[in-house]
Amino acid sequence: MNFDRLKEQWNNEDADSVNIPNNIEQLKKSKHPIEKIQKSMKMELPFQIIGIILIGFFPQQLDFPVSQHIIYYTSYTLFVVISSYYFLGFYKFYKQTELYTGNTQNSLWKIYHELKLNMERYKSLGFLLLPHFMITLGLVFYNVLAKKGESLVNMSSHNQQVLILSVVIGTIAIIAGIILWTQYYSFFIMYWRKKESL
Repeated sequence: MNFDRLKEQWNNEDADSVNIPNNIEQLKKSKHPIEKIQKSMKMELPFQIIGIILIGFFPQQLDFPVSQHIIYYTSYTLFVVISSYYFLGFYKFYKQTELYTGNTQNSLWKIYHELKLNMERYKSLGFLLLPHFMITLGLVFYNVLAKKGESLVNMSSHNQQVLILSVVIGTIAIIAGIILWTQYYSFFIMYWRKKESL
């Protein structure tokens, strides 16, 4: 190791470019990115659980006949069971971030890859909404048509177009929302990775 070279580089560094926070508030704002991810996970989990519970009341809110409740709640039960598996994975990841020290390059890479894996898991959980959304939308259309004295068999071309358009727009909205939300976090992860590698 060339200590003379290191000393020369040290002396050549611009002292004005070093920014040291001069108060406690600035130090609090410069929290480690893992702490920000933990805080966001803590905030998001209750909202997701409340959202899943509210989805369970859709048959009452949308006035589904009692005969259709079995169809809806079969789909809903599958959605809840599969979501529980994903929530367990998120919980394990959250607990793992509490053990994170960030003091070696290996631990940085490990947490980075775990975070990327959980982002993909998060996307998958969001995509699980699609089949349940389709079933709910189908039941809504069936009931609207039944009130007009029509059925899915003798549906007018206008109603067919509305149904197809609703499915397409709803599917695109769900997929775009999931991708944009995870891209927001992916951008944050990439920024953090660049910052940590400096």
